Parts: sequence; structure tokens; C-alpha cells
Amino acid sequence: MIWFVGAGCYHPDMLTIGAKKLLEQADCVLYDHLVNLEFLEYTKEECECICVGKRGHHASFLQKDILTLLVEKDQEYSQVVRLKGGDPFLFARGSEEMRYVLEHGCDCQYVPGISSAIGALGYAGIPVTQRHTATGFIVHTMHYQDGKDHLNYDAIAHEKNTQIFFMGSHKIKYLVQKCLEHGMHPDTPIALGSHLSYSHQKVLCSTLKEILHQDLTSFDAPLLIVIGDVVKEQSLLNNASRLSCFSKQVLFCSVDTTSWPIDDLLLKKGIFTHTRQVAQPVYEYEKTWNPEKYEILVFSSRHAVKGFFKALQEQRIDIRSLSQKFYCIGQKTKEQLEEKGVFCQQVFSCYQDLMEQINETEKICYIKAEEVETKLPSFSCYRMIEKKFDLPAQPLDAIAVTCPQALKILDKKRIDKNTPVFCFGRKSREMAERLGFSSIHVCPSSKEGIVHEIVSYFEG
Repeated sequence: MIWFVGAGCYHPDMLTIGAKKLLEQADCVLYDHLVNLEFLEYTKEECECICVGKRGHHASFLQKDILTLLVEKDQEYSQVVRLKGGDPFLFARGSEEMRYVLEHGCDCQYVPGISSAIGALGYAGIPVTQRHTATGFIVHTMHYQDGKDHLNYDAIAHEKNTQIFFMGSHKIKYLVQKCLEHGMHPDTPIALGSHLSYSHQKVLCSTLKEILHQDLTSFDAPLLIVIGDVVKEQSLLNNASRLSCFSKQVLFCSVDTTSWPIDDLLLKKGIFTHTRQVAQPVYEYEKTWNPEKYEILVFSSRHAVKGFFKALQEQRIDIRSLSQKFYCIGQKTKEQLEEKGVFCQQVFSCYQDLMEQINETEKICYIKAEEVETKLPSFSCYRMIEKKFDLPAQPLDAIAVTCPQALKILDKKRIDKNTPVFCFGRKSREMAERLGFSSIHVCPSSKEGIVHEIVSYFEG
């Protein structure tokens, strides 16, 4: 089955629920250049992702090769996603590709996406319709299969409704001159929108007569040209101007699958979030360890709890036979223990807090990961192994991590050490210092605490 899926207009929150579900199920994804690469993070680790995008004035995939590849991948895989920027049926050749694969015996379905002609323009503050101003809109393309200009400039010049032009980044002033030559009023509003709904979007609002004398070299593709009175609304309705942290790029790193509380950061604050699971736990333990030697068991993390109980199960030790006191570090670790029916006598905020308060005469065992260093007697019941991942393509404004291991993994990826790093705990801070990060922020020991500190940092 081939799914022709619209990826929307780049903005992560404009990807439809259906598109996300299909990406999660896909065995193979063929995607275009205008697709937000972060969407590929939804795919399975074994999913084959192939860029088949075409770019003006650049070396690109030929359309005939894309068609052949679609049929080949349909024969090879169960679920193939053809991921297209915007909507597959609006200047994206989705109908052509669907016709081809159907004629070659493939089953397929269409899944719509939010077109930049509506979603991206609206996000930038330009409504395509408005009572008393524009009762409709027309969408044109300035890219022609045969290289000839097929636009009816006389009709364009006398149209009262909103007009939107795709693929005209090299023809802006040519379009304006044609409109003026055919009688369009020189004071007619016009807007250029480059990379709309991206973090670095640019909008220029002007008039036909003024824009001819302006420097437009920075307005490159993907670009939309809008002509009509609705352009006058842009400064008031622009979404980005009301988002306190718009355009900030933050990488949130985890060593497990526990989610960060960031679902609404882009919608409510304008922060573009990137999540990466950089490592995962493997539960292994020392077979000779005997808990009876200790009076207090201190759990360092949720993974320590899971590894400990896995060891008890495999050693056939009944938790009810243990008489030790149970301590832990962090609220999440406490919650993990309570899920097992175990309630802690004491909860410490961090490792340093533990070391400052314990009695040296007590027989304590620190339950931890293999990589974690401690001066206390310990039981290692898991280790972290690095996962395959790529850093975001965009320059980052902040990095969030929860442990020293994540920092070491990012260091291997040659992450920019001038990027502010937000972490909790003495060990993470010391690792950041050792690795040469220049801006280190220690936060309350929870993912919620880190997120709060990052927002506060951006908001000043």
C-alpha cells in the first residue's frame, strides 16, 4: 500500500494526526525537500527514508525515477508513505503519481495536508478571505512544464479577490511589472512570504509601485506572493509577533522513552522543539550481589528501580523478605517505587543532598547504572547503550539533558559547545564543565523544572 500524505507547511503542529500515524507505521518513506525533517523522527528505527525532492536550479530526482521507485518500494514493503510538502494535490504532482501507481497495479490512498496557501499565510497574519475585502482566492503557479508563461495577466490585473502565486521567487518584479502594464492600481497591496511557518520566516508587505524599488534578494524559495487587500491585515494578525519565544530551537535529550512536557511549547511560546532519545537502558546486574549485607538501599533513578526488581525476580527473592530501609533520589524515582508497592522512608533531591545527610556508620548500598561513579558501596543493575540518531539541522538556542551520559554522547556528535545547556545535578554540571560547554544552567531535578527554566531564560 502506498499512502500519498501531505506533510503540511513545515510547522510541526500543522502535521495531521493521520500523517503522524502513517509515519509511525511506515516501512519506507519517500519525502520531498520541503518536508520538515523532524517528521522523520516519528518513523521506526528500521524504516527506510529516501529523499526524492526536486529543487529549482539544483540537481534533483527526475520525476520518472520517482514513479519507478514508488512501484519498486510498493513491491518490497507493506506500508510505503509518499510524503509531500503541503497537500499532495496542490502543485505537488500527487494526482500524477497516484495515477501512475494505480495503472501499475499498486493500491494507494490520499491523505490531505494543510497547504501553505492557507495555513502558512494565515500563520504569518494574512487571511486569504475576508468579508467586504475578499470573498474568495485564486492560487496560481509560476512554474510551467513547457517553460512558457501561461498566466492571464489581464485577468489577474482586474481580479478583486486574493491572489496567491507559488514558485515565483525568481519572478517577483516580472509579475509586478506585468500586473501594472495590464492596469492593476500601483497602490495594490502585495506581500512576500519566505519560509513561512519556519523559525526563520520572513514577510514583506508593500505595494506594487514600492516593491519594484526594494531589495528582494533575501526572499528565496519556498516563497509565496500574495496580491490583494488582505495583505493590510498582516501586521495586526501575525502569530509570531505574539509568541514570546518565537524561532528558538531547543534540543531535548533523553536516555529513555519518558516524554518531556513540551507538547504546547511551540503553540504557546513559539519554541521549535527537537526530541532525541540518545541512549537506552539494558538491564544487567551483578549475580553475586546480596542485599542482606545492607541496612539501607538507595535508588538513584527509575531505571535503578526497574533493574533492581528484575534482579529480585530472576534471583527468586521475595520483596517481603527484605527488611532494609528504602531511600531514593528524585520524585520520579519515588513514584516508580510506589508503583511497585514500595514507599520510601526518605527522598533526596540529588546525589549531593544524599551525601550530605547520610550517616557514615550506616550500611548503605547505592543502586545505580554501571557508568555512574559513587563513593558508596553499590549495586549496578543496568547500563546505558548509545542509540543511533542525528542532530537537528538547525542551529540550536538551547540543549536540555538529564544526565552526564547524554552530554558525553552529544560531545561525540560534535555539538556546538557555545549552546546553553540546561541540566540538573552536580554530576551533569561537572560533566558539562569538563566537556567545555560555556553556558551551563543547573535546574530543579525534573524535566518539568528544566522546561520551566528554559522558557524563563528566553523570556528574560
